[in-house]
Amino acid sequence: MSFCKNHNGNFLYLTIPSFSETGLVNHGFTSRLGGVSKAPFNSMNLSIGRGDDPDAVKENYKIAGDAIDFNPDRLVFFPQVHKNDIFVAREEDAGMGFRTDRPEYDGIITNVKNLPIATFHADCTPIFLLDPIKEVVGVVHAGWRGTALQAAGKAVLKMQEVFSCKPENILAGIGPCGGKCCYETHKDVPDAFISSIGDEASDYFTPFGEKYLIDLAGLNRFILTRNGILEKNITMSGICTCCNSDTYWSHRATGGVRGGMAAIIMLR
Repeated sequence: MSFCKNHNGNFLYLTIPSFSETGLVNHGFTSRLGGVSKAPFNSMNLSIGRGDDPDAVKENYKIAGDAIDFNPDRLVFFPQVHKNDIFVAREEDAGMGFRTDRPEYDGIITNVKNLPIATFHADCTPIFLLDPIKEVVGVVHAGWRGTALQAAGKAVLKMQEVFSCKPENILAGIGPCGGKCCYETHKDVPDAFISSIGDEASDYFTPFGEKYLIDLAGLNRFILTRNGILEKNITMSGICTCCNSDTYWSHRATGGVRGGMAAIIMLR
């Protein structure tokens, strides 16, 4: 089963069926459709600091919040630096996303209800996590560097360490990202995968002339299963952001002139 498409007016966002079936969370992965931003950020841009009109971004958050049912003023998110540090969000962190003194993290976990957490994406892999037994959620941003650093696995380990989660109970969703059809790199990237993850990583890249095509989604699924998450509990979107750049933001397809999408989750 893949992600489900949801529409609220012109706003398109994706949800994970297994997450929705628990009744425990509000969540969504936003698209670039249904917002109010003008070109080149048209139209649903949730990234701040890229040059978009702040009032438009604020309105976009309101649109997303109304559809997914979260309060944007309580969002927790951080500057992302392609590492594997995981933040444990508490009630006192509500609204952290819009503060100017935020630290840097590429993943967030929490067991606090009504506390939305988010990471931002435009080809990098969004990874959603939910333990319905312990009622813990997480989101991870994993580009090729974060994937090489096994950020998704680090989040699973953090859920075990802090909240005593069992990996076999955790549900996961891997959202739209640069696909193995389009995510082209130099040799340093597969070398980094092999060095960090091991020879098994070679199953997730293919020579392409003097470069390589990388399966980020597949490699992150492998990382999750190696950390104890059951294959049957992982939902893949199967969407390449580069191929579908009219619907999803793609850094590569736009040459970096772009907005950003958000992976948002909140315990009810």
